[in-house]
Amino acid sequence: MLLHRLPLRALPAPGKAPARGAFHCSARLLAPVLMALSLAAAQPAVRVSVPGGDRAEWLRGEPPVLLTLARHGEGWIGIAARLCGTPRAAAELQAANDGQAWPLRDVRVRIPITLLRGERVPAMLTAVFPGDRRAPEGWVHVVSAPWKGDAESWWEMAEWFCGDGAAYPEVREANPGLGLFPVRGTQVLIPIRLLRPELRALQPRGGPFAPTPVPTRSLLTPPPATPTLAAVDTRGEPTALRSTPRATSAAPASRVPSRASSPAPASMAEYQVAPTDREPVLEYGKDQVVYRLRPGEALYSAVVVRFTGQLLAADVNATAAELARLSEIEDVTAIPVGYPVRIPFDLLLPEYLPVGDPRREEWEKEREELAAIRRAIGAANLDGIHVIVDAGHGGNDTGAIVGGVWESTYVYDVASRLRRALQRDTRATVWMTVRDAGQGDAPPERDTLPAGRLQQLLVTPTYDLSDASTGVHLRWVLANSILERLMVQKVNPERVVFVSIHADSLHPSVRGLMAYVPSRHLRAARAPNPAGIWSCEEARTLKAPRFPAAFNSRAEALSTQLGEAMVRSAERFGVAVHPYRPVRSSVLRGGSRWVPAVLRYNRVPTSVLVEISNLANEEDRMLLQTARFREKLALALAAGLGEAFSR
Repeated sequence: MLLHRLPLRALPAPGKAPARGAFHCSARLLAPVLMALSLAAAQPAVRVSVPGGDRAEWLRGEPPVLLTLARHGEGWIGIAARLCGTPRAAAELQAANDGQAWPLRDVRVRIPITLLRGERVPAMLTAVFPGDRRAPEGWVHVVSAPWKGDAESWWEMAEWFCGDGAAYPEVREANPGLGLFPVRGTQVLIPIRLLRPELRALQPRGGPFAPTPVPTRSLLTPPPATPTLAAVDTRGEPTALRSTPRATSAAPASRVPSRASSPAPASMAEYQVAPTDREPVLEYGKDQVVYRLRPGEALYSAVVVRFTGQLLAADVNATAAELARLSEIEDVTAIPVGYPVRIPFDLLLPEYLPVGDPRREEWEKEREELAAIRRAIGAANLDGIHVIVDAGHGGNDTGAIVGGVWESTYVYDVASRLRRALQRDTRATVWMTVRDAGQGDAPPERDTLPAGRLQQLLVTPTYDLSDASTGVHLRWVLANSILERLMVQKVNPERVVFVSIHADSLHPSVRGLMAYVPSRHLRAARAPNPAGIWSCEEARTLKAPRFPAAFNSRAEALSTQLGEAMVRSAERFGVAVHPYRPVRSSVLRGGSRWVPAVLRYNRVPTSVLVEISNLANEEDRMLLQTARFREKLALALAAGLGEAFSR
């Protein structure tokens, strides 16, 4: 690769041992090349030829660079003057080339696009991004996202095409409707007035800029009423299947909308569900439903998790055993395809009950009511939005521990990355509830993280999180205190967001991100007296918050909208999402439902608890132990926040 371009003077002559000192010189010269080779092998990259004999390279997480050869006798000052437009860029150019004192002969010099000037700029950018073009309105950039969801950020696009990352708010404003991180294939317009001079000087080609259509969808939009399904006799065996005529007492089999179906239109009257092979076909009896397993489906994930909403391993296993008994299944690991699994009505989620069932009717009514409540506030680039970021657990409360991975350690890292993304790429104001005295504010760029108990809750004075229950309650006390301070400053409460980050430990078959929001039915009218929790300034000055019915309904709706936006964003970033009902208004454990205290007593209208992964799932756990995945999670959450408030 690059080894054949090393200067011969750096290597010993064939058949001779290197002279004293010569070997050290060779090792010194080889070091940056070997380092570059190892980095190139470890990082996905785009490598293309540029007209004129140069090359371009784009490594994940770095700006594109031009690879060119130095002229004979040319040093960093000469290269900077020739290709960067000023000799003052020599120090940055040298740093971009591993700090070498002098350019190596016949070894290409790396010039980041942020330093490059002149005619090579458009040649390099069109080589790296072949779909880009100069339009009459400016530069049209097609987001490439070559690394499965790791798209170019607004800051990066502004830095590369405008020459200054600080121009990103204006670039975003020129592209209304796009998310915080546009997905692959999206066309982004860089207005002509913001373009680098080299790009502005090009002649336009092609027609005017045509924005990429942005589909919208709301998981709150209620599905149509499900028709009555095929009749099932008292023994549970179906007497008719999907083709049963409507004229008889039985109607065609139901199709419950799946989350993977087409985006829902704005009005319920237009809502239609295209049939897909993944929609469940259910056969109803007097007091139970029959589901026939499809190829590749298991009793645990395809039946229990899907139709009952249970997630905890003990609950899923117990329910699977009960369904196996009712369905006369001897071996749950060897169930034939098409085998009828019987599920009693009292275990079913309401959306899978037959039309006319009181629980289903109540569920549909609630969804219609929540769908009518929509966010009235739009904030471009989260301008004026206050985000309270809470890292779950900490201190003596480690949270879940699976395979040596501490929940508290890894969710704090993701929370820190979310804070950094919001502060770097948006206009939001970020409030942290927890700080790790050992790690500080900057997340370490390493994969596996050492377990630690140095997290402190940022009440006054700080609390060392020595007791799990006290720590949980002090979080909503702190969030409510921040909200009150902002309201004194005339900040609209609906411009404040609370996001608590956790990692769950569920049945191993369950994967992916989930979001919990506060159910309006599971909140008390009044929270406990904060003064009795712990002696801190926030608890002493805060009154016990009240939760009227109107507030609870609006809070559930607004929180659900944010949860939906985060789920959609995670899907676009290639982050695994729980396949069934990823946004939930309560936690189901041991047959009972409840709302976590950080949401239940929280006065912030938009409050979401995000379970970023399932530590009991090996794939989720391994991914969480990589810095790249944690960064992707943070960016996906930031993008979801941005989209929730997009105009």
